[in-house]
Amino acid sequence: MKKFTLHLRTAVCLGLLAAPGLARAQAPMWQWAAAPSAIVDNNTGFGGSSISAVAQDAFGNTVVAGSFYGSFTLGNTTLTSAGYNDIFVAKVSPTGQWLQAVRAGGPGQDGAATLELDAAGNAVVGGSFGGLVPGATAAFGPNTLITAGNADAFVATLSTTGQWTQAVRAGGTGTDYVADMVPDGTGNMLVVGTITGVGNLGNSAFNGPAGAMQLFVARLNLGTGTWTLLSQGTPPYGAQPSALALNAAGNAVVAGRCGSNITFGSTTLTSNRNEGTFVARLNTSTGQWTQAVAPVQSRSNSAPPSVINSLAVDAAGTVAVTGVLIETATFGNLALTSAGSYDVFVAKLNTAGQWTQAVRAGGAANDIPYSVIFDTAGNAIVTGLFGPYGGFSPTLSADFGSNTVTSAGQYDAFVATLSPSGQWLQAVRGGGGGSDIAGPTVVDAAGNITVAGSCTGPATFGPHTLNTNSGYGMAYVARLSTDLLVTHATTPATGVAFALAPNPATGAVHLTWPEASEAARQVQLLDAVGREVRRQVLPAHVTTATLDVAGLTKGLYVVRCGAATSRLQVD
Repeated sequence: MKKFTLHLRTAVCLGLLAAPGLARAQAPMWQWAAAPSAIVDNNTGFGGSSISAVAQDAFGNTVVAGSFYGSFTLGNTTLTSAGYNDIFVAKVSPTGQWLQAVRAGGPGQDGAATLELDAAGNAVVGGSFGGLVPGATAAFGPNTLITAGNADAFVATLSTTGQWTQAVRAGGTGTDYVADMVPDGTGNMLVVGTITGVGNLGNSAFNGPAGAMQLFVARLNLGTGTWTLLSQGTPPYGAQPSALALNAAGNAVVAGRCGSNITFGSTTLTSNRNEGTFVARLNTSTGQWTQAVAPVQSRSNSAPPSVINSLAVDAAGTVAVTGVLIETATFGNLALTSAGSYDVFVAKLNTAGQWTQAVRAGGAANDIPYSVIFDTAGNAIVTGLFGPYGGFSPTLSADFGSNTVTSAGQYDAFVATLSPSGQWLQAVRGGGGGSDIAGPTVVDAAGNITVAGSCTGPATFGPHTLNTNSGYGMAYVARLSTDLLVTHATTPATGVAFALAPNPATGAVHLTWPEASEAARQVQLLDAVGREVRRQVLPAHVTTATLDVAGLTKGLYVVRCGAATSRLQVD
């Protein structure tokens, strides 16, 4: 999950790595960290920025999207906001150099919430625009959008050369936004968000009562800019989606917060409080909800509501969700209790809608996760913040299993690795004396983890120190490496693995299993950003096969067969 939202000009307080068996052999190390060199508002002397989403292109560059206020410089480019917050998209090289930066927006409060790259490497950005200034405009290069009410949702496309080529809106009289999106593999973008009250999404009308949030899932044709509504909220309204992912069949999984009662298809979820959380599956071919579940949360009247911040789906369709554990929560037969205030939870849901795993982490202060993704070995990479805010708590540490991280001041950023079996393998920190956050993240086939977030003062990531000067939060990007390049497959739960030779390879590589299978096996070849580039079937009753890698771009790939994966270098 790639998405993290941070509201600027607001103190962040109560807002809500490797392969198994190798993780402890070598500690992860921060390779580099990068931040804008200056930020200032000409009227107040202050400014701020945050990154809400990241992606990685075929050349290993990291593309980020977020919002900023004031003026700030990224490499050779200085951006200046037109009003309140503006949108920015920037590109960082594999070595941490700013290569490109582009802004969009208008006089209102504009921000990006999610970012994806299309098949050509163009950046597709979604979020909201026009907040605080009803009827405001937002310019995306030559494309200008106008809000119908307070804030409207948008999706816009930025070319690889930094030109805005398209921008579309949705919404009405209320506050509307895009929460998350993901490519559907057919040139379209699957989008989830909310429209409040009366509004429209293309030709589809929303007629809810004033103030009622209606969840929508829609398909956006990037070629024509045309919306196709797949599902919209029904009474009682109140769903606030936070994350979206697709399974291998192209069906959607949505997570978020909801009211005390909400219906998805034939399932009604009832919370024991006024608010709850949900995970629901949508058949994108029929637009029908096929499953909806929720953890059972128990908390006192004074406790704020829990929230699911992020989700990820693996090749088998298992869903991992991460969020904030407040007091106690039960996931099926698995109960978790926080160690203090807010704790981290990660829980897994199988395709049958059963909770199969739930683990916690944290300490006596506030520990908040913002992102979860799977690496090629099936580990869950979790990011967030931990530690005290101001005088809230004297506790500076948080425990991730046997791994303890200690804050340098207030909130610090963390990156932690959870094994497929539910064991915390590693946890590392970054930050300084201010409030520092690790949000959206991406992991490449070599196991390098690139994380983005915000820091409010000088922040240290291993040997790298960012001398930021903004009291309102400064965006940063940092890369964490485990240096664990392996040439043999990870061993799945069955104990069966395969070998690749030669590795590196040029035209062909031989895959060898220790024993024959009674059934045919699917083999996938994935690029460095997890996109499938080749697929073939291994027949039953054979122990070796030849994979064709001719014509592929030189670089690092992942071979996946069943539950086992192996890294492959193509020369």
